[in-house]
Amino acid sequence: MYAMKVVVGSKNPDKIKIVKDALEELHLDVEVVGVPADSGIANQPLDKKTTKRGAINRAKNAKKVMPEADLWLGLEGGLHDYGEGYHLVTFACIVDKSGERYLGEGVEIHLPESISDEVRKGGKFGDAIRIYAREYEIDQNLISRETPFKEAVQNAYVEYLRGTGQLGYRRKTAGVIIDKESNYLIVQLTDYSEDHWNFSGGGIEEGESEEQTILRELKEELGTDKFEIINKSRSAISYDWPAHVVTNWFIKRGKSHRGQEVRYFLVKFIGEKEDIKPDPEEIRYVKWVEYKELESHFVILNQWKTAKKIIKEFSL
Repeated sequence: MYAMKVVVGSKNPDKIKIVKDALEELHLDVEVVGVPADSGIANQPLDKKTTKRGAINRAKNAKKVMPEADLWLGLEGGLHDYGEGYHLVTFACIVDKSGERYLGEGVEIHLPESISDEVRKGGKFGDAIRIYAREYEIDQNLISRETPFKEAVQNAYVEYLRGTGQLGYRRKTAGVIIDKESNYLIVQLTDYSEDHWNFSGGGIEEGESEEQTILRELKEELGTDKFEIINKSRSAISYDWPAHVVTNWFIKRGKSHRGQEVRYFLVKFIGEKEDIKPDPEEIRYVKWVEYKELESHFVILNQWKTAKKIIKEFSL
């Protein structure tokens, strides 16, 4: 099997290992090598813009040093002060054979106040954090930056796949379920946070019609087949997932999508409330709400806007 060759703009063995681990976690077969590559910035960048530029420069310069590869990657860590103290920031940049750049950012970590104070006085972050670590138990990511760097690499790779058209949309159905009083049934999936809710539904399997999918998914998730399809949206609605969601799909399933293409169905529940027995592996809670309550439950980006549009279409 062909191993994708990735050149990292650094000879630091820890960074080379982070890149290899990050890509292998996405189920990729990779050969990762490091080359010296100038960042073109100060050794301790103190804002996100400069840190990002350092990652871009390392990737571009790595390609100049070793032009024969599949991808070139630059990593850069720095600090950024939002006014309440410095945050540790990390960026990864991937350059492909055509020279296009794809950026990924890792999770930010708010530094202890004493570290921020030392940096403001002109001190080096690395020195200050090691002195701090001798006195306090700290997250080792403040020193190694392994987790945020790994996340930055994976997010950059997702952007590369998106930008080069290698990720399609997952086809899905969703049910706008109403009862005889026109209340709406919403669900909280087990992998959602406690303030996230949605309509029930799921992915279309090979050979299934959209109608077959929605009825199968509702039965699997809600434990009853007491549903009747009333209407179907005129078109499917597509949206992109955040990079970390795409990454999580890769890690869990070995494949992913750029987002979802959803066909909505207006579905009437014709059973009794006690007929609904949610699958605990998929659904944490179910709830019946009035239309006016939906907005406060649909807090994911553009979720309420889409729901309002679909419900309006069904009411015409």
